[in-house]
Amino acid sequence: MTRRDGVAESGDLVLVELTAEDKDQLDAEEDGGAYDVDEDARPPAYVPAVRRLGVVAGDELVGSVSWHATGYGRTFGCTAWNIGIGLVPAARGRGLGALALRVLVQYLIATTEVDRIEAETDVENVPAQRALTRAGLRPEGVVRGAHVRGGARHDMVSFGLLRSDLVRAEPGAGRVIVAERDGVALVRPVEGEREKFYVEAAGDFEIDQDDRPRVAAASRSSLLTVLDTESGALLGGVTWHAVDYGGTLGCSAWNIGIGLLPSARGRGVGTVAQRLLAEHLFATTEIDRIEAGTDIENVAEQRALERAGFRREGVLRGTQLRGGERHDLVHYGMLRTDQ
Repeated sequence: MTRRDGVAESGDLVLVELTAEDKDQLDAEEDGGAYDVDEDARPPAYVPAVRRLGVVAGDELVGSVSWHATGYGRTFGCTAWNIGIGLVPAARGRGLGALALRVLVQYLIATTEVDRIEAETDVENVPAQRALTRAGLRPEGVVRGAHVRGGARHDMVSFGLLRSDLVRAEPGAGRVIVAERDGVALVRPVEGEREKFYVEAAGDFEIDQDDRPRVAAASRSSLLTVLDTESGALLGGVTWHAVDYGGTLGCSAWNIGIGLLPSARGRGVGTVAQRLLAEHLFATTEIDRIEAGTDIENVAEQRALERAGFRREGVLRGTQLRGGERHDLVHYGMLRTDQ
């Protein structure tokens, strides 16, 4: 096994210093694929000094991340890091890109004084846009005609993140508590928590990514952060969105979901958090039904919902695509009159 010096890590993913052999291997395997720019024999007008680290997952070198400085003024305070990533084809579609970018962002924030991190990707490259969003960067606009691909100019989507986006309030400092019980609190999220939740709370039952246009419009979803009331530690998040069974408020329901960080699982947090959310929604809205669905193999979440007071209502066959196969969902519901 090649010995590499680790720089930053999260779980089984590590950013490492690259050997000369690693660089040759990745240069041969990492290609831009459908979004690679056209070759151009003319010398480039701008050649940045690029730094590069390898991405190792499960002791396997799967790609690299890179960054270089760019400026928006003549002082250091106007400097930003522009980041990029390349994965070997076999490593794509596994969520490694979002995690590697997130680790790189945290590393650059922790080890440098630069306050802004940014990235661009082809306007048609939906997987890369999704990875950047899940890594915590926010879409900021479109850079018109920035790349030449296939003999034509193509737009790029620009993403950015500020150091202040990752700063979380100290435990109890200015947090708006919505509900709390048994050491668990639902609070209004502060900057940085939403991104951390979406990246780190993804579990074994995450559905396959699909870049085809949706048939139905995306539902507007709300989020509350789940915190440990004693330590203030982030445990995860709960979400909810409206579903419609008849076109009137009386025929509407709240569909809820939960995601917990690995360290928060198996402690009863899911039961308490989902019960708190249900009580909050009944107390603050006129909707009389709350529902949830979970993978038929996710026994832990089924138990959490039942302990939270939800009733099992049936199985929805083949509703989700996971691991290239259709999977059933177990459907649960709670009515205001069940309270």
